[in-house]
Amino acid sequence: MVETRSKVQRTTISVENEKSLLPDNNGSLEKENVAKEKVLETPVSIEEEHVLKESAAVVVETAANTEKENSAKEKDALVETIVNVEETSIEVGIVSMEEENIAKEEETSENSRPVGNPSEGTIVVAQDVTTSEEGVDLTQYFKTDKVFDSREAVVQWCQEVGRKNNTVLVIKTSRNRSTGNGRSTSTIEIGCERGGVYKSHKSKNHTPKTGVKRKRSIGSKKCDCPFSVRGMCKSENKWSIFVKCGRHNHEVESTIAEHALTGRLKEEEEQLLSQLTTSGVRPKQVLKALKERNKENNLTIRTIYNARAKLRVHEMGGKSVMQQIIKLSTQFHYMEWHSKDEVADELKNIMWSHPESTLLVKCFPSVLMIDTAYKINRFKIPYFHVVGFSSTGHSFTVACAFLEEESEEHFGWLLTQLKSLFLPDNLPSIFVTFGEPLLVKAIGAVFPGANRLLCTSHIEQDIVSNCKKAFENEDTWNEFYHDWERVWKANSEEDYGDNYALFETTWMARATSCVTYLCDTWLKYKESFCLAWTQNIKHFGNTVINRVKSEHGPLKKSMESSAGGFFTCWEAMHNMINRQIFQIKSSFEKSLTSVSDEHQIPAFDELRNHVSHYAMELIRLEVNQSKDLDTDVTACKCSFRSTHGLPCVHELMKFNTQEGRPIPLSVIDKHWKQLSIVPLRSNSTEFDCLAEVRLLRQRWLKASEPDRHVMVEMMKELAMSW
Repeated sequence: MVETRSKVQRTTISVENEKSLLPDNNGSLEKENVAKEKVLETPVSIEEEHVLKESAAVVVETAANTEKENSAKEKDALVETIVNVEETSIEVGIVSMEEENIAKEEETSENSRPVGNPSEGTIVVAQDVTTSEEGVDLTQYFKTDKVFDSREAVVQWCQEVGRKNNTVLVIKTSRNRSTGNGRSTSTIEIGCERGGVYKSHKSKNHTPKTGVKRKRSIGSKKCDCPFSVRGMCKSENKWSIFVKCGRHNHEVESTIAEHALTGRLKEEEEQLLSQLTTSGVRPKQVLKALKERNKENNLTIRTIYNARAKLRVHEMGGKSVMQQIIKLSTQFHYMEWHSKDEVADELKNIMWSHPESTLLVKCFPSVLMIDTAYKINRFKIPYFHVVGFSSTGHSFTVACAFLEEESEEHFGWLLTQLKSLFLPDNLPSIFVTFGEPLLVKAIGAVFPGANRLLCTSHIEQDIVSNCKKAFENEDTWNEFYHDWERVWKANSEEDYGDNYALFETTWMARATSCVTYLCDTWLKYKESFCLAWTQNIKHFGNTVINRVKSEHGPLKKSMESSAGGFFTCWEAMHNMINRQIFQIKSSFEKSLTSVSDEHQIPAFDELRNHVSHYAMELIRLEVNQSKDLDTDVTACKCSFRSTHGLPCVHELMKFNTQEGRPIPLSVIDKHWKQLSIVPLRSNSTEFDCLAEVRLLRQRWLKASEPDRHVMVEMMKELAMSW
């Protein structure tokens, strides 16, 4: 017992001496070295620690048995000695190597040692890390004397070195500890992405909403990789790094080109992407521009899509989709209309019109084409596209709309808002549609004086899809379709009647269902698409809505996919309209300032730089056709004058052959002379522009046959008296 107590006393004395030699916060390095030497002179092993604990237990037991014999002072002194022994044993024996290393780093920072080699002045303690024989040691690649100017520079350098060695590094921990005296020490630890172990975020008794607990296969890349590099901020934001463990316990990848972390956008790349996206550049072109700027990056098209989505969310700033659309519409001075269900407080219809489109539609109000699309938004809500036709042959978007459903009520709402874009005495005269009966009926109600044409291309496609399957022989089908074309392309009403009678006689017995389908579906609207009637209407060559469909292609490409939302659709429409307006303005400038070689003929002396190049090209083709005709002007049907407002064959022959003068500017319709987005003042001397003539025409359309005879007699009397 005496021997055991003497050991306890010797240990207590050595610990007290050790504490007296340890430096305080402002101690010098010399005192610190002396303390380390004292610690080394009295090491405490694990065996001695167990002996001390057993001795303490014996002493406690002895103290309990002799409690009555010993005085209170001796008991207190003995208990204090035991407590000191236990505390010293724990402090000396259980201190981890990691805490000792951190303490040394803090001491080094307090002493303000100069920054040099990151391993200089730092004791790298060997880590007790179990690693497999497989893997690779990358210590040599991360040893450096480089001094970094910021935390971000440390991370970037380590990740770049890891990328060159086909490893992905991530930030494990980042600390900012206060060391007293108003100073702090910042450290960062960078490790392998496969470090650590998988941890489930669900509790053990988690049950899905279905009530059935399913066992799912779980996979993870984490394999507790020990790789670790530590960075420390010394002074004045100067950083150095050292390798704690440079070995991976797994094989490195052959390539990390497709890894998500290596394909992240840098700050300057994000700025470029934002600028290109704002300019309406497509994602593929954005990716190409970023690849050309840095050929070593690992960006993919998915990275671009995600970055654009993140940018869009940032721009919205917490607003809803419709709130953001209305905000942008106001920002770019769009005209916007919408209707909503007041009870449910839900949006039903919405429509936009670009500010410059509102000017163009006043310049070119005659012809409007309306088409719909369904697969450009994930909600499958019908999208309506209203398109006009300029003097240079380019189409432009008048308005875009999303309607809740295709009904006469919703079509009426759309056309009523559309009507507000026109001047009261300059309304559209032609509507070309895809043949929806409810839309045609709504046009007649809102624009009673307008002609409603059906797209001949849509009719052809419909007939092929519904009738061709009834013919087993391809030659028989071709013969049937050729006879059908003779019917609807007849030049006069008389020819139409004769051709239809022959068609019905030939095919009623052979293809009864097809003839019946044509009669019931399309021929009841023959005035809206058959050439015998449409060749007398001034439609400027617009009898199909392929122009509208040609705009759907770029629109769908701009929308990235058919799963886009309303905001994506709005952005795509905005960019598309801006491109259209730019092209039209450029074509105006070209027609006003330049002359092509084909137009350097005497017949165009008065037209050059006053009429669009597109109209002059149409006239040139008609001039070439006039050379093939005889001098008999009765062969001309004047359909070119009726449909395009341009001189037909017999007029061109009169100017060139009989009078020997160029084509006068007065015989050109004002539609082709409009070369600006600012509407021209209407010329009151042109008979067709008089409001009285348009009113007379509207009354003629509504009048009965007896009333029309009266009107004809009155006009004859007026003409003869004049």
